[in-house]
Amino acid sequence: MSDHRPDDPADVTIFVCTNCRDVSDSDVRPGIALIAALREAADGKPLAVKPVTCLANCEKSPSAAFNHRNGWSYVFGHLSLENVEDVITGAMMLAEDERGFLPLRGRPTCLRGKGMTARIPPFHHHEDMPS
Repeated sequence: MSDHRPDDPADVTIFVCTNCRDVSDSDVRPGIALIAALREAADGKPLAVKPVTCLANCEKSPSAAFNHRNGWSYVFGHLSLENVEDVITGAMMLAEDERGFLPLRGRPTCLRGKGMTARIPPFHHHEDMPS
């Protein structure tokens, strides 16, 4: 599935920045090619791939974000067409986690360390401060 359909909602949406530019050529928009490749790779999976104008992660372009329908969201950067299968693997790990959390163990390398920008809790998340 490449896009959300109201009758068959995706577990995870992968948003890809369409504004990021390739550092070597300012006219190249690598997010556009990344969206096409991710949509093809996501076919038949509970994933949607959607464009977003900007993820404000310009220092790490091109960028993508995972949004779990009931769980956590993640922002990643320094992605390329070489990372398509890893991005799909990571999105499926998030989709299959019952907590809506992307586990670190088994996560592809491009979705760790320098590649990860942010982890955002779901709106219903609540933790008490330790006393």
